[in-house]
Amino acid sequence: MLFLREIKKIVKSIPYWIFVAAIVTALFSQGVFRFHEDLLQEPQPGGSYGFKQEEIPEMIMPAALSGLWMEFCENNYTTYPIGFVKHVKLSEDDQGKVVEILSEITGEQKDTILGKSGSEKSNPAVRDGMDYSRFKERMALVDDLLGGGSSYAPDSLAGYGTVPLTYEEAKERYELAVSSDQVTGGYARLFSDYAGVMVLSILPVFLAVILCMKDRRAKMEALIYTKKISAARMILIRFLALVVAVMIPVFILSYVSNMMVWGVSKGMQLDYLAPLKYDLGWLLPSVMISTAVGMFLTELTGSPAAVAVQGLWWMFDVNLGIKTVSSGYSLFRLSPRHNAGAESWFRTEDYLDHFQDLLQNRFLIVGISLVLVLLTILIYEAKRRGKFGGNIRNRKKKSKA
Repeated sequence: MLFLREIKKIVKSIPYWIFVAAIVTALFSQGVFRFHEDLLQEPQPGGSYGFKQEEIPEMIMPAALSGLWMEFCENNYTTYPIGFVKHVKLSEDDQGKVVEILSEITGEQKDTILGKSGSEKSNPAVRDGMDYSRFKERMALVDDLLGGGSSYAPDSLAGYGTVPLTYEEAKERYELAVSSDQVTGGYARLFSDYAGVMVLSILPVFLAVILCMKDRRAKMEALIYTKKISAARMILIRFLALVVAVMIPVFILSYVSNMMVWGVSKGMQLDYLAPLKYDLGWLLPSVMISTAVGMFLTELTGSPAAVAVQGLWWMFDVNLGIKTVSSGYSLFRLSPRHNAGAESWFRTEDYLDHFQDLLQNRFLIVGISLVLVLLTILIYEAKRRGKFGGNIRNRKKKSKA
């Protein structure tokens, strides 16, 4: 059977075992095999239960104003436009626009603000009656002046509203983790977060490119193009074989990771299928897209260009989402994020609130993967018919003549 032969060829190759070693090493470095050291604990009265972010205008406005004032005085603004830190120095005209914004927020004259700007300790206060909606609009304008990615962006202002969790809230989070996640679901989600962003959104492209390029160097295309097997069947078999080969160690490692907490979670109802559910629903789409990009661009260009393309996508995805590590499910995310462990009771409610977003993202990634596979089939068939310099049989006839 061609499918089994293709898998055997993959798993017997040196690149595949390098790939497996890379997965194990990367995940080990993130502590996914030490989940038993971070067990889900029921909160007790009188303890400290962590923090949460709330959009409390009375808290956010003075805190954000204080941060803006200090950066204005130094004319040194910190932003993360593509994830990496960037320090922005505004022009005199743009600094003047910030002065106007500060004047509106504080109710002080612009000259007064400029007079105080030599001392960060002269921190102005938010004027009485400042409307929060207007405050957010002014802060959004500051973010635009800075080129985006600042803590003054509307979706970042909530970061200034950090408040402690109460015992009742912590208890509710714990009970939700026990009832909805059944404990193991939370650990499976954390494993998926690390596995997706660390390895499975990027490493499969290397495997796909290396094996496809290896076939080309071994002149396998001469044999493959002349076989009577259809292009669709050949590409689909190769794609499925690569995806299955990649997912085999993922299945094993996810269960090894999850089993670490089975024996120490006695008395709780555990979901023993949780690792499998997250492997298929969360991680499989990432493996599919990385593999599909590798096959498509290698077939199209005959070069390892896919590594650069997928690498750039992965890099931008990781860095653009640096502010959403704790919970990031936007539609075009290559790898969703939910980096929340037992200490935060897995933040199960956040996950449930964004579950529909996660589904849309994963279905979209699967859809893009299948489109790329279809395009790979079309290119493959076109080469068989002589386009892109791919007609092996015609080249053989010409060489004999």
